Amino acid sequence: MRWLALAASLGVISCSSIENTLEFRQYHLRSLTLEREMNTPRAEQLRRFHGAVTAAEKRDRLGYYYSVQWNGPAEKADEPVRIVFQYRQAATGSAAREIVIKAVPGLRGAAEFQVTGPVYLEGGRVLSWHLSYYRGERLVETKQSYLWE
Repeated sequence: MRWLALAASLGVISCSSIENTLEFRQYHLRSLTLEREMNTPRAEQLRRFHGAVTAAEKRDRLGYYYSVQWNGPAEKADEPVRIVFQYRQAATGSAAREIVIKAVPGLRGAAEFQVTGPVYLEGGRVLSWHLSYYRGERLVETKQSYLWE
């Protein structure tokens, strides 16, 4: 009976997890033509093309969209947030580009990075990326693609 209780408590402990502080989602808008079926990619295309009238305006919206949401840590909620997104493109070789977003202090927040327009059309597809989440000067969490070094 003791072994059963011990096994049950270990199972509960192993199922508990720490809440992720950084959520990351990417979308690649690669075509001017809309998807034929009504599904999520078509809805995303309609959202990204909203307001673009001419073919040139639509072409400038082609590229990569990266959405980031952060949460916590609670003890650092009064410190400013800095999200640093570094990426490499096919035509730029090993040169890494960087986009920095600064946000007001708060427990939760969201931001979006875009690699679109001339940067995307001339630089090509994004091959690798690295995302860093800072609270004040402290690095909280990082995420990166498989090919990032």
